[in-house]
Amino acid sequence: MRVLVFFCLLAFVVSSSIEISPARAASADVDAALAGDLNSDGSINIFDLLEMLKILRAGGDTLDPRLLQIADMHQPGSGMVDIFDLLELLKTISGRREPEHVVFYTSLVGKWAVGDGEKIFRDEIFHFSRDSNSVWNGSEIALRGLYNEILGFQVILVADSAGADGMEIRLDSLVHAATGAVLGGLFAIPYGPAGYLEAFSEHYLLVTNPTQPNWFYGSGNSAPERMTGWIPDALISPDAAAGRGGFPLDIPPDSLQGFWIDLYCPRDTLALPSGEYRGTVGIYQQGWKVDSIPVRLELLPAYLPDENHTWTWLYHGSIEMYFPGMSQAELDRMLHYLAHRHRIDLVGGFRPHHSRFDRQMLDEYLPWLDGSGYTEAAGYQGPGQHRGEWVFPVGMYGGSVLGMVQDTVRAESDEWVEWFEENAPGVRYFNYLIDEPGTDKFDWIRERSGWIKNNPGAGNRLPVFISREYTMALDKQIDIWASGKGINLYWLAQLKGQGKEHWFYNGYRPRYGAAILEGEAVDMRLNAWVKYIHQVNVWFQWHGSHWFHNHQGPRAHTHQNVFVDPITFFGNSGAFGNGDGVVFYPGREPFYPDQDRGVDRVFGSIRLKNIRRGQQDYELMWLAEQKVGRDAVLEMVREVVPRSLNEVDMNERVPWSQHGDDYDRIRNRLLEIITGL
Repeated sequence: MRVLVFFCLLAFVVSSSIEISPARAASADVDAALAGDLNSDGSINIFDLLEMLKILRAGGDTLDPRLLQIADMHQPGSGMVDIFDLLELLKTISGRREPEHVVFYTSLVGKWAVGDGEKIFRDEIFHFSRDSNSVWNGSEIALRGLYNEILGFQVILVADSAGADGMEIRLDSLVHAATGAVLGGLFAIPYGPAGYLEAFSEHYLLVTNPTQPNWFYGSGNSAPERMTGWIPDALISPDAAAGRGGFPLDIPPDSLQGFWIDLYCPRDTLALPSGEYRGTVGIYQQGWKVDSIPVRLELLPAYLPDENHTWTWLYHGSIEMYFPGMSQAELDRMLHYLAHRHRIDLVGGFRPHHSRFDRQMLDEYLPWLDGSGYTEAAGYQGPGQHRGEWVFPVGMYGGSVLGMVQDTVRAESDEWVEWFEENAPGVRYFNYLIDEPGTDKFDWIRERSGWIKNNPGAGNRLPVFISREYTMALDKQIDIWASGKGINLYWLAQLKGQGKEHWFYNGYRPRYGAAILEGEAVDMRLNAWVKYIHQVNVWFQWHGSHWFHNHQGPRAHTHQNVFVDPITFFGNSGAFGNGDGVVFYPGREPFYPDQDRGVDRVFGSIRLKNIRRGQQDYELMWLAEQKVGRDAVLEMVREVVPRSLNEVDMNERVPWSQHGDDYDRIRNRLLEIITGL
């Protein structure tokens, strides 16, 4: 790497008008050196500078040990040498006052910031958001948020034709302009009451074979805007292995690298007052701070609720084999905490969801339902403290946890209902009777549902769920429906009138956002807006950690290389989905050792962050609704999402905005309503 140092007052070092001590009297030699080594733009190579410093110093070739440290600094892995050390050294050697300006030139040729609502492909160095967007005015990152809200944004760095080695970013603590209060200080507790700052690198997957419509989008008209290229998704922590997303990392020639920052606004409204906080994102190359971007946060005087008023239900599979060094309890806690901070009910994959009734097992699981597992005393910090999960499937994907004969089903259902009514009455529990049934299963559904609904005991109050759009032929058998292609809004209203529910699952453009890798970033944000518009309680995503392929297709029961191969679902028919079923990524990879990130954690993704953004948006809508009423909020929301679900024909183009700035514009208006500012 070439590092150049520019002195605005370089001539001052050799000025003949200032007396130089005999030990440093070598003006003629210095002038000669300058004549040969000073570049036309006023810069000078650091090694030429060192030679001049030798001349300025008595003894010629005898160097101060700190000079050798600076000379070696350009070597990768040698550690950071602070710029102020260099300035102090120059003063010591020249006997002069401190230079007024020093600039380091790096192999970066561009930088900008963008919010959480865009995916910037690796080659999009002239992306439309570069000059300005909802968080970037061309020179400063400007954020607004409530207490207890997590703000995500991206810093994009662009390398020149040689590439940029050893790059990383660091977000300094944010300091309150008036009081000096510090948000996310050096020793801040992760997601603690004083706020928290967390940075990640964005991992890119090369898509050359795009996902076809199938059950992901209706036709080519509603396909995402761009579906091939290097697409960012997994967000890798700085302590990951070198060359695998850990800091620092290398940027390929003529390419960009995205870094993601999560800023958790504090919970503590007393110690950290509302108002303006300022800090910087430092940009480092080979340990040198080569640039920075100012950051301004307007912390608004309102609090985002810990409770959710809408729910995202996400299933996960077994991950024990990926983390052999962790206990089951440690894994369960890690997954629960990660999902809860993203306002997600991660349910269906834990043992109580797919087991026969076991009182001890449920008693042990109770803290995740009553909220006692999400407290500081239990080790949890962040959004949703003291709030438990709302969704609980009894049996998953049609698992026969209630039994196979009528008497057993009734006895089991009695025990489930009695336990929930006694211990977790506010939880929406239900029997997941069967997954995506065809008409050939209708008689079976009538029989099994009848065993529950005609039960003379408490079990007749166990709701029955199936993943199918409302079908009149099963009206009396089903309490909760969920469709993968939208919701008939007439039947939605009718079901609500009967005290029943209709949810939607996965993704199906143009009616709502698709979960595939190629989907726009806002696809996962959009679904919460759709829930608000149509007053649907739950969106269900079929999988979040489909690292081990399920029983279907040519990849059945195989481990998938999710950091390299974008195809993560391959069905029996040959249909496939890029990124389908994966919003989490493994920090350990025993089955593909060359992709092992070397950390015992589960990584999130850009899609996961946009689920969180949508969930938080819903809470802003709920808060604003308390001020101005639902109709006023709905009118604003409809500006960005004019139609959705079965208001949209499957052959249409997408009617809702596909860019984060439009959603942020409405979010800012909601913030103004909530705070009155």
